[in-house]
Amino acid sequence: MLNLALPVLFKDGTIQDNTYQAVAEDGTVPQGDVVLTTAQLEQLSQVQGKKALYITVNDSPETHHYPLEQLDSIFIEFAGFNDGRGYSFAALLRRQGYQGELRAVGDIFKDVLNYLKRSGFDSFVVKEGKDVQEAAAGLKDFTNPYQISTAVPQAGYQTGA
Repeated sequence: MLNLALPVLFKDGTIQDNTYQAVAEDGTVPQGDVVLTTAQLEQLSQVQGKKALYITVNDSPETHHYPLEQLDSIFIEFAGFNDGRGYSFAALLRRQGYQGELRAVGDIFKDVLNYLKRSGFDSFVVKEGKDVQEAAAGLKDFTNPYQISTAVPQAGYQTGA
């Protein structure tokens, strides 16, 4: 499960503390903002603060139905650098109409942030041991993409930028 003590980097470069808490081992839902796993989804109605869902590579939005309209955030786990399913999950959730926050967690570091942002992610939890300030600076590495994406409906060459 995700380390909720790590700071959250937003696509605009701001860094904030995480506000979400996990369900206790005994199944008790804490007060405030809560992140649930797919196995805990039946406890969604017990959450009094913001509601987040943590999905892994086994929880594809293509084969699972999630109550998107009830969720403030969806955390998508990247188990490793060489596993790109999280990018597809983000794009699929956006095509399904999800408007809330998409947060990339797991094996996240500076070099992948631009791709994550273009896939529809709003925030990132940079993996432990990596410098979140350096990663934030990396969000400005690319300013005029050539390809359209979830985040860029028209590329620079199409707009004359």
